[in-house]
Amino acid sequence: MFQSPKIIIDDKLTIQIYICYLLDQLGELSEEQLADIADEIEAVNSLDFFESLSIASEKKLIDTRCEKNKKILSLLPMGKTMSDEFFAHIPLSVREKSVEYGKQVLKMADLERSIICRIERTDYNGPCYLTVKFLNELNGDNLMNLRIYAPDYEQAKLMRERFFEKPSDIVTKIMKMFIKDSYL
Repeated sequence: MFQSPKIIIDDKLTIQIYICYLLDQLGELSEEQLADIADEIEAVNSLDFFESLSIASEKKLIDTRCEKNKKILSLLPMGKTMSDEFFAHIPLSVREKSVEYGKQVLKMADLERSIICRIERTDYNGPCYLTVKFLNELNGDNLMNLRIYAPDYEQAKLMRERFFEKPSDIVTKIMKMFIKDSYL
């Protein structure tokens, strides 16, 4: 079966445009959310991404502020101009996939008051782990951590999607197993 080659953005200026474009389309994002989007789409090398993020901040294209131990990124006027003028330098498929997944990331952020679900890679093409943390909404302490093995990144993504279909059902069933000795 023919598989089209992945589109990779490797020019640092284009990566800065990509960062500005994402912030323009999705609004303020944490550095972690922005990196998650870029990692999911696999259009940018992680090292180049973080280097370009730093350069964009130095050039005053984006603003970085700390909020609850997280870096929050927002678009500055010069970054908005760059996004508006040069967004066509980013391949259309990368733009579409990034914005689509970015909207999903923002939806997941609402859940993260009580649940954090992340994919951890051991190496780029190797096994992964789906890490799910259930938080106490009152004080932020961990109620429970799950770390589940996945043979590859695609399987981890499927597991994450299944989890987000009905996270409250899964949490309830797991808690009942331990609290009420109910295994069904």
